[in-house]
Amino acid sequence: MQNEYTIEELAQRVRVDAERKRDFIAPTTQASVYNGGTNIMLTGDDTNYCGVFSDNARRQLGTHLGIPSQYIEKLQARGMDELVDTNFNQLLHSPVEKATDRLFRTYYNGGNENVFRSTHSRSFLTFDYVDLMDGVAPVLHQIADKQELKFISTGLTDNKLYMKIAFPNMQLEVRSKQVNDIVECGVIISNSETGHGSIIVSPFIHRLVCLNGMTVNDSGTRRRHVGSANARGELDYQSDTMISMKQTLTKQLRDHVLDCVDQDKFRATVAKFNASAQDELDSSVEPEDAIESVGKKFSLSDSEVKQAKRSLLEDGDYSRWGFANAITNIAHKSEDYDRATELQELGGNIINLNPKQWKRVALAA
Repeated sequence: MQNEYTIEELAQRVRVDAERKRDFIAPTTQASVYNGGTNIMLTGDDTNYCGVFSDNARRQLGTHLGIPSQYIEKLQARGMDELVDTNFNQLLHSPVEKATDRLFRTYYNGGNENVFRSTHSRSFLTFDYVDLMDGVAPVLHQIADKQELKFISTGLTDNKLYMKIAFPNMQLEVRSKQVNDIVECGVIISNSETGHGSIIVSPFIHRLVCLNGMTVNDSGTRRRHVGSANARGELDYQSDTMISMKQTLTKQLRDHVLDCVDQDKFRATVAKFNASAQDELDSSVEPEDAIESVGKKFSLSDSEVKQAKRSLLEDGDYSRWGFANAITNIAHKSEDYDRATELQELGGNIINLNPKQWKRVALAA
């Protein structure tokens, strides 16, 4: 996977980026788009701030205003820059009632080099990467005092931060066709600062025979980025209210991380794996057809289906466990960290199907 870092590199990168952040709550009437939707400016009594309008921020603000992203992209491709700006600015300056204020998340790089990263409602919870890493560090140290801890991978993409951690002292064998099919207990912790997902803490299973990972989402926590409304102006991250909110969320994260390394829950997860390893594909169904059906169900690309089919046939395990691992094998080879993580979650989704649901998926080809 690309975008991987050591935990030390990740921590350093996150702290450097945190120093560049400037976030504003401002009415849309103070925002103006120019240069064909590639730049944006905030002007007001206390604000005169401009910069690059990122693709992500433009799509999010367009969605808020009811401007389809495909429409804007088509205008840009045809060089209709003035029409792009007009679409945005007329709607920005004529907001609907009670929808005037937006949170503008930016990186301050000086002058026109600033970057508008994303736009949100004024209630968006700004629990950022540095908050997440600082928040989980104590509980990870607490776990490490009692057992071994290893970072399987960490990632920082345009959309999210990820930490995938395994605990080698917690291992069990899956009764599959593969000899010594050992899995390790683990946890995945992720977050997005720019509206691409919840704060997530979920069990993560590391399969040693092939070094694939799988996210099991029937337990764990997802915390949406929604809090109380913020006042207008530049956000003050040192305010008592902001600090108190982050302390409360940090305690919740600690509890959920500890929950993910509970021995009984790990055994229950592996019991699911064992059941799925006995859930063989019906002899009347061709494995190639079944993996095509799985691809349709879980929106795999043609390339991903081909890779999964190759992995499935090479392993020769046509149980639900075998199909799940054919999907996570794609993730292990993917160059896109966000997509790889999605595929690891899809593998877990197959495990979470009951036998009847799995049969419907496999027979839908």
